[in-house]
Amino acid sequence: MSVASSLLTILLAAIPPLIIANGGFAQHALALVAAVILAAAVRGADAELTSTGQLLKRFSVTILVPAVWMVVQILPLPFASLVNPIWSATSIALNEPSLPGRISLEPGATLESLFVYFVYVSLVVSTVIICRDRHRAETILFVLCAVTTFMSLEVVLGRLDWFAAMTPATGAPMSPFPAAAALATVANTALVSRALERHLHRRDIRNLASIRLWLGLFSGSFGILVGIIAIVALARYTLLIATGFGLTAVGFIAAVRRLGFRSWPSAVLFAVLVAIVGALTVPRLLSVGSSLLGLAAFPQETVALAGRLLSEAPWLGNGVGTFSVASRAYQGVDAAEQVVPPSTAVLVAIESGRLALVILAGFAAQLFVVMFRGAVRRGRDSFFASAAAAGVLIVFCEGFLDASLASPATRIIVAVMIGLGLAQSAGRTSGLKR
Repeated sequence: MSVASSLLTILLAAIPPLIIANGGFAQHALALVAAVILAAAVRGADAELTSTGQLLKRFSVTILVPAVWMVVQILPLPFASLVNPIWSATSIALNEPSLPGRISLEPGATLESLFVYFVYVSLVVSTVIICRDRHRAETILFVLCAVTTFMSLEVVLGRLDWFAAMTPATGAPMSPFPAAAALATVANTALVSRALERHLHRRDIRNLASIRLWLGLFSGSFGILVGIIAIVALARYTLLIATGFGLTAVGFIAAVRRLGFRSWPSAVLFAVLVAIVGALTVPRLLSVGSSLLGLAAFPQETVALAGRLLSEAPWLGNGVGTFSVASRAYQGVDAAEQVVPPSTAVLVAIESGRLALVILAGFAAQLFVVMFRGAVRRGRDSFFASAAAAGVLIVFCEGFLDASLASPATRIIVAVMIGLGLAQSAGRTSGLKR
């Protein structure tokens, strides 16, 4: 297990170099490392495997639905009304009536996306197995805080003339830096909560001269401040609001734990508060545009082609992983401009259909509720699950603002944070009635 934990730590620490590396190389390296981590985590971990299986059993449908949908997009379908219109046009042009029709424009790209999906699922499962142990979970949390804070610091330093040439581009639609800055705030909030919880459980609680207490408070507060400054430096003010939602969730969980509320009434109360805030804020956000493009944090002229793709996409989508293939039909042969998805929501709607957004929202809600309940019911280790629940909320909101989730770096951070939160959602103190 120590080998798997070390490899996961190395993978997280290697995220900044992976951002600079070639995308294809990063994907292949990630696939290899994720397979090795899963193999090392599974070996000799019978107790962790049993508890992990019980924990992930409730997410079996959540895990299988995206995979099954990608398989359906790849397979030939006998119903002409379900296949992508491009296949019927190709059949007529080639005079091949027997040409099989599919949902995906390019089955090979969708098959590759299916493989990548399983890579990240294996990364989540490996993290759950590794982080069942509290000490290993703390190590992963420290590394997450360090990596996301470092990436946020890159954004801040990139605004200075001295470091501008040394830092990578941070304002692109698919840049992982906005998501890293937002997640740095909740990860470092967990670090502050950890310091306070550890101090409150010490015998000399009145001794405020503890080095561990002030080191945790200072490092966590520094990470939160750098993350917020990075979001402001990127002029992502809507993302700053979403980050505020996440921090509010952490504070709400801490409050209901101290007040002794039960988990389900607390979750219902928080859902009501979120519904009220959503009813007040969503209409204002949609006032700038009537479609998903209206929420994107980029000028309309840079996403005009993506808007055409979105408006003309079939209701079943063009196939996962086929965005670049579909965009070529809207460009000239010699076009130098690269079409980029303005947000993850737009990308999902184009590749998987608009119904997929509703399904993914349900999956995000399930993850949030499980980790929310786990955080409320846990003892002094509740900060793991509360930070992960807040991270899920932030990432879901950010999915409508930019396409940072299309970056492998962001996916690694999110996968590890979800695995960490799920692993620590249940424990020896999780079954206590409050």
